[in-house]
Amino acid sequence: MIDEIKKIFNFQKSTNIKFLHNEIRIIKEILENGPIASLDLMKKTGRSISGHNQDLKRLLDIGALEIRMSKNDKRKRIYDLSENLRASFISETNDKDQPTDSQ
Repeated sequence: MIDEIKKIFNFQKSTNIKFLHNEIRIIKEILENGPIASLDLMKKTGRSISGHNQDLKRLLDIGALEIRMSKNDKRKRIYDLSENLRASFISETNDKDQPTDSQ
């Protein structure tokens, strides 16, 4: 799944046509970089503070993300994919690796 998302991002960059929602960009960044602080995530996705907070709220509301406080700085919020979303990415990857009856 992540390879397909990367291909779409490359196409967007080469054509200057934006058609992926920022929520997908957030998921991609967390998949590639692991749990990440809100400010770092905002910088990577290039969103304004208010837009970024709205994106995160939508993802939290649908259960796609989990949030926790940083151990080093209690003011920092760390975002990660929820177990349900992560399981869907992992199971899809595992399904591709499994031989089919025709193989």
